[in-house]
Amino acid sequence: MTTPVQWPPCPQPESFPLLTGFITPSSDLPPPPGLSGGISLDVTDPSENNERIRVVETDTAWDLTVKWCICGPFAEFLCGCWCVQVFIDDIDGVGTTSGPLGSKRVDSSTGVVVPSTPPGDDDTSRRCFTATFRFPARRVTPGVYNLVVVITFSTTPCDKNPSKLANDILGYAVIPVLVFYDEDAPFCPPPPG
Repeated sequence: MTTPVQWPPCPQPESFPLLTGFITPSSDLPPPPGLSGGISLDVTDPSENNERIRVVETDTAWDLTVKWCICGPFAEFLCGCWCVQVFIDDIDGVGTTSGPLGSKRVDSSTGVVVPSTPPGDDDTSRRCFTATFRFPARRVTPGVYNLVVVITFSTTPCDKNPSKLANDILGYAVIPVLVFYDEDAPFCPPPPG
């Protein structure tokens, strides 16, 4: 008995997968934790009404928006400075861009208080933050990449030039495939070697 071929749907809905994680000092404690976190990010095309994309034309500027929230009874007491770092690494052996792309400090006082979930849960507060990076055209060479964002925290305010990380507060998000292409590049070149 043969299994029928499973073809992909056409049109196929676009997918924007992320690999994410967030640790806090209470991550290893039994629920409910005193402090938790979550992170998301989007690459968008500012010339196309901030459309979400995973394919970037190298001659076009692009934005990366990072959003993260901390929640739990201790969230409202967390004061200091967040560090948001963006890294890129080629996964095709062709792209020549690698390493840090940008970093920003975000003061904890800029957090927005978001209603608790579920509504009426008085033991949970939630504070959310955002950082947007604007990258110019040709900042990344053509190729296939991983894009990684790492968020760390210091209990020292941003304006006091923090030098030490807070223990066990770290969030990360990975876009596993981000393609930068040049429409003038050779079509379907053979692998090197």
